[in-house]
Amino acid sequence: MPTAAEEGSSPHVWPRSIGRSGGLAIGVVALGFFGAALAACTTSGTSDSLGSITVEVVLTGLANPRGVAVDAQGGLLVAEAGLGDDAADVTRRTGKLTRFFDSNEDGDVTDQGETQPWFEHLASYNAMDVYATGRDEVSGPSDLVVHSDGRVFLSVDGGFDELVLWEISPSGSIGRNLSARSNMTGIGLAPDEGTIFVTESTLNQLVGISLEGGDRREIIAFALLRSGQQAVPAGLAVDPRNGDVLVALFSGVAQAENGSFIPFVAGDSKVVRVNPVTGQMVDEITGLTTAVDVAVDVFGNVFVVEMATDFAELFDRGAVLDDPNAVPLHGGYLRFSGTVTLYPADGGRPRVLAAGLDAPTNITLADDGSLYVSTGQGTPGRPIPGPDGPKVIVGEVIRISGF
Repeated sequence: MPTAAEEGSSPHVWPRSIGRSGGLAIGVVALGFFGAALAACTTSGTSDSLGSITVEVVLTGLANPRGVAVDAQGGLLVAEAGLGDDAADVTRRTGKLTRFFDSNEDGDVTDQGETQPWFEHLASYNAMDVYATGRDEVSGPSDLVVHSDGRVFLSVDGGFDELVLWEISPSGSIGRNLSARSNMTGIGLAPDEGTIFVTESTLNQLVGISLEGGDRREIIAFALLRSGQQAVPAGLAVDPRNGDVLVALFSGVAQAENGSFIPFVAGDSKVVRVNPVTGQMVDEITGLTTAVDVAVDVFGNVFVVEMATDFAELFDRGAVLDDPNAVPLHGGYLRFSGTVTLYPADGGRPRVLAAGLDAPTNITLADDGSLYVSTGQGTPGRPIPGPDGPKVIVGEVIRISGF
């Protein structure tokens, strides 16, 4: 099969230095840490040649929202990685999958039946405790995708031997586990929906899994990045035009010349394009710092989420993260420095659609063209520095439209 470039789908390769044309910052609205609600908070951008951008909080009070999917009825399925407490008692685990649906169209999901818990007590742990990363980084339910026949696929990173990719029936029953080799930070369906693509971040691989027989095929193992660090594939997106898989390479820890370790190196992160048949890879977007997820539309426009512009104030192992009276600290990632950037298919200037986001992790492109972005990675309620003074971590889902 011809490569993406041979088919006229040329990679977008831009330097990191981009402007904020039409970009927006968004503030946080806290409506309670653990009771999600639709928020009536909207920030409208200035008009430009492509229209006025709207950035709004649609769900708040979540515990580490990750993957978001929109079902056929317009409901939002949201995976939450939880509190990161790594509870030994399964009934106390806080990862979950919830469906939110504003059935009476009154702007919230507080009415009876509008917040529908699908699965609770899923795994949740903090990488700082398990892997001594120094970063307040919660893992658990990671990503999800909805099949046209109503099935839902949900990846869960429970650490070590609790790594699953659940197939969930349209009626909401858990079925097969399609994979259990590595933590699966991103999943996506092939255009014919017969294969699910998975990024395995600890193995630095992209794999394809047949939905008919569950057969697994390694597509590519990602090489080390420019500074010698592991690639750490994070989110992915499938190009609807040709089936190519776009993968965000987040970048692992790099070693400095003095022997110290750096969480990530500015400019080393990137988005790559992979032909899933041949395994051939080309750079799509280079010069990034923390590319954590990616989306692509039917026109070939690419949307990239970067979690932060820099690392800051790593924790010592054993630090107490759930003290509401603690000194506000960044805890690994520079808070409120995340961005969502549009890279036009025609090679035009990149446009920052939203800036100043607090540790965004996942992006979903809905059928109506709007983007859903999960923010607020870390221990819910932990004090952090904010742009206008101390804040606390609040998990939210924002929607970006009008671009």
